[in-house]
Amino acid sequence: MRYIGIILAGGKGKRLGALTKKTPKPLLKINEHHFLDILLYKICQYQFKKIFIICSYKSHLFVKKYHKKFFFGVLIICVIEKKPKDTGGALFDIKKKINNDFFLFNGDTFFNINIDKFYQSSIKSKQIVSLALTKNNNYKENQKLNGLSLFKKKFVSFSEAKTSLMNGGIYFIKKTFLKGLQNKKTSFENHYLKKLIFEKKVFGKIYQDYFIDIGTIKNLLWAKKTLLKQIKFKCAFLDRDGVVNEDKGYTHKQSDLKILPGVFQGIRYLNSRKFLIIIITNQSGIGRGYYTVNKFHKFNSSLIEQLNANRSYIDDLFYCPHHPSQGLKKFKKTCPCRKPKNGMIIQASKKWNIDLKKSFMVGDSYSDYLCAKKSKVKFVYFNKNFLKTIKQSDFFTKLI
Repeated sequence: MRYIGIILAGGKGKRLGALTKKTPKPLLKINEHHFLDILLYKICQYQFKKIFIICSYKSHLFVKKYHKKFFFGVLIICVIEKKPKDTGGALFDIKKKINNDFFLFNGDTFFNINIDKFYQSSIKSKQIVSLALTKNNNYKENQKLNGLSLFKKKFVSFSEAKTSLMNGGIYFIKKTFLKGLQNKKTSFENHYLKKLIFEKKVFGKIYQDYFIDIGTIKNLLWAKKTLLKQIKFKCAFLDRDGVVNEDKGYTHKQSDLKILPGVFQGIRYLNSRKFLIIIITNQSGIGRGYYTVNKFHKFNSSLIEQLNANRSYIDDLFYCPHHPSQGLKKFKKTCPCRKPKNGMIIQASKKWNIDLKKSFMVGDSYSDYLCAKKSKVKFVYFNKNFLKTIKQSDFFTKLI
């Protein structure tokens, strides 16, 4: 079963004050990552076919970053509200694009539940809407569906007594729900969902998993300390020259860029298997003065552009420009990042919370092998002669 998802990301985030004056709330940074990136990486680890992001406030920022891109092989489509109509009106605008039951996510909350199990419970309930509930005491300002309880241990209801049970921002919704939407400014939670709750037509399931809503300064700061720890990634570390593109010796000219056979298919396969793809590359040509950092980045931009055009996505890139003896000026140093040392893998692991036991590295040199060995990740040697006997796409398929 491949799911369809919708993320509501149109709000302004007024309670965050100056922080959202130029940046929409879902695009606020959580350390080195945008909040929406983390949410997408979480969601797309499951078998989604397509995810729609409904955006309004500064929608061009969402379109530039996400529209028609892929996360772990999942297509992301941005849908722009021509006129803000709150969450209910936003769903009306998108209903012509939805032909199946779907998941709905709040774009400012992260709830670390097992989506597959929630889906199974939702289907079994046979209700038009299913709601993931959290016991939460950190977000008392939330006025949208709090103070909840469960009637007969499965139907969401409003409690007369104070409770900590509240909406967790993840819903599974039958496509028939869309027929009742109105083309006007309405709230999905306060207009449609409340009515269904009073009619005992909303299934609810309580989860104890990590939950955060970044709608306040306090919660945003807490998210920066705790959020990324909730996702553990598996990663394919790739050397660049000789593995992704042809190695011509200190390769940096855009005219010399040649993607090796099978790379597009191979990376696309790893994307679909939910691996992060991170390039780690020694670039002492910068330190030796053969080319500049700017030329290096331009080459990488062209490389990534070609990969993206073929639906093959790199998540990050780390490089070391230093050399212990041949580097010039500030680049002459013994750097812990230069392979065969494993500083780049350590940096990547901290940034992305990578599970090294489930990760591997592909390289074409002995220094790559030593780097992987020091990091305790599986290493696979790859060279041009190997390409003559097997496509790289087949190579990755057999590898994992």
